[in-house]
Amino acid sequence: MLKAMSVSIDSRATDGTSGAGLATTARSDGPAARAFALAWTAGLLLGLLGLASFVPVFARLLESWRLSAHAVAHHVSILGQTLSYPAANTGAVIVLALALLGGIVAAIALCAIGSEMRAARRLARRLARLDPAPRDGVFVIDDERPDAFCAGLLRPRVYLTTGALAGLDAPALDAVLVHEREHARRRDPLRLATSRVIARSLFFLPAIRELRRGQKMLAEVSADESAVSAAAGDRSALARAMLSFSEGPKAGASAGVDPARVDYLLGEAPGWRFPVLMCTAALALLALVVALAILVGREAAGSATLDPPFLSAQPCVVMLALIPCAAGLIAIRARRVLRRPDRVRSPLS
Repeated sequence: MLKAMSVSIDSRATDGTSGAGLATTARSDGPAARAFALAWTAGLLLGLLGLASFVPVFARLLESWRLSAHAVAHHVSILGQTLSYPAANTGAVIVLALALLGGIVAAIALCAIGSEMRAARRLARRLARLDPAPRDGVFVIDDERPDAFCAGLLRPRVYLTTGALAGLDAPALDAVLVHEREHARRRDPLRLATSRVIARSLFFLPAIRELRRGQKMLAEVSADESAVSAAAGDRSALARAMLSFSEGPKAGASAGVDPARVDYLLGEAPGWRFPVLMCTAALALLALVVALAILVGREAAGSATLDPPFLSAQPCVVMLALIPCAAGLIAIRARRVLRRPDRVRSPLS
């Protein structure tokens, strides 16, 4: 899930400090929050446009190609064996190539969605086995490692370990609580899972990957902004929490701090910039795909037969060979993108 910094609980009995004033998330309207909203909106719209751009491609494919259950009149004789083959003009070949790309995109999208849903279910089962105890809107896990995270696609919840409760002072816990509840309020687990699906599906658009990278970083920095805002600008409590969760032999799954978050604590603005040129190029490429499908598809004409070999006197070996080849390419591509190192890591693993 998210690289959660930590989580807090509403009250701290050990020193009598009540965190009620920080129990609700303080929404941030800082630079990182605005940049995150822009990156998320742009990535979602560009992803939807990318997927929708293949709709006219498939429509033209159905209009321009004629498939017959019987052998068509295009034959070639090889070693005395008469074989049929597909006939198509340049436009039909271009439409077929674009449709193949669209099929790969759709296959990867379906695989990525299924993978995200399975990962979410595995995480939910793992957390259920840990039997977290609800306390003031936070779920406490009995584990000596200091760790915390926001998990859940449709119903995000904040979890922390008993090690976090024991290791952090009240202000640090309060800062972490605001941070994690900001993730839950914005449904960041669902947003980032969606961005992963889009980035893997539209693998040929570098702008999508750059927007996803920005979303991942800005989600954390903007949640830090909320924590600092709730503490009236005091960054020391948040810094202590980050150090506690990233140092020591018992550091939890969220160990390791993004350099961008350290820069924010030092007063520097987020270094990520919106990729205007890359997004413009992506839009131009998608427009080209649609234009090719519409314009070239007007003159496209192709015909083929799908008669299986050995059952027909004139089998279309070429067309039959394209089907397993395309399926193999789709499977290989889907396997590679789903095994990338940015896969969701279950906390407390």
